[in-house]
Parts: sequence; C-alpha cells; structure tokens
Amino acid sequence: MLYHKKLLKYIFTGIVLVFCWFVLHSIIIVVAGTQEDTMDADVGVIFGTKNRKDGSLSKSLIRRLDIGLRLYKKGQVQKLIVSGGMAHQGFCEADLMQEYLLNRGVRLADIIPDNTALNTEENVQNSLEIIKAGNYKRIIIVSQYYHISRIKLMYHKKGFYNLGSASSHHYGKDYRYLTLLREFLGYYYYYFFK
Repeated sequence: MLYHKKLLKYIFTGIVLVFCWFVLHSIIIVVAGTQEDTMDADVGVIFGTKNRKDGSLSKSLIRRLDIGLRLYKKGQVQKLIVSGGMAHQGFCEADLMQEYLLNRGVRLADIIPDNTALNTEENVQNSLEIIKAGNYKRIIIVSQYYHISRIKLMYHKKGFYNLGSASSHHYGKDYRYLTLLREFLGYYYYYFFK
C-alpha cells in the first residue's frame, strides 16, 4: 500500500511539474511573440496559413499580409517572400498571398513566392534557399505571435541568426489553448528530434 501511495505522489508531482513547465513556456511564447524586432531588413518572410474552403484568405492570413505590406511600404523590407503551398482545397497559399499584395501596390518583382512549402519546417527551409540565392543578410519573419518562437528555433538550428519578427497578436478564442499546446509540443519535438 505504501508503494502505491509513493507512486501516486510521484505521478502527481510529475504532472504538476509538466503543467508548470507548459504554463511557463506558454508565457515565454506569448511574450517573445509579441515583442517585435522590425529593424530594416532585406526581405520579409510571410508564413502562410490555411485559406478558407472557397479559396478566400483567412482573417489570420490577411493580418499577416497586412503586417508584411506595412513593413514593405515603410521601406523596412525591400522584398517579400510569401511561403505556402497547396494546403487547402486545391488553392496555393503563395499564389493567393501574391495576388493580395499585388492588389495593394507591391511590385511583382518585389514578391518572391514559395509555393511548395506545406508546413513550417518547409517554409523555413525553402525561404533559406531563397535567402542564400538572393544573398540576403537580414530577414523579418511574419506570422502569428504564438508561432514566432518555433520559427526562430528552426532558423537558428539551420545556422541563420540575423532575423527579426513581426506578428499578428490576434487569436481565435476557440483555438488559443490548443494552439499553445501544439506550439509547446512542436517546439520541443523540433528542438530534440530535428
């Protein structure tokens, strides 16, 4: 009986410690993701997200594009990489993003589409290939605030450190806890296994 009580105590302590770790990491994700570093850069990298079933842009993707557009119009970036492949209903995220930016005055020559990336890791890898080919020295990543820490980790693990960030601070009430849990698990999965 004493053995079972000790075992339950250890299990309970472990659960509490993991929960505290999750809460602390989530606070770090939120703080790090909402502190923007938008010093001038060569290029902005806008990370795609699912479009709607009818092919229109989701609100979160429009927010990301508007941030990239603001950076471009202020002269803080000279070019924009739009990254996202055929992720939903046969519509290419990068093509939809490019169209949105073109309709708002960004020159075609200043938009670099990556239409093959299907996840964050591919977004990072493909953008690094574009950055290397274009000899770009500094970038600003654009995504949701909760995504920034994991994106930075991916760039750092691939040896690229000269990056800033700008993020949409909006989140849907239905997804905030699940999103933070996904980012927590994704961060450590990538940290330890990639």
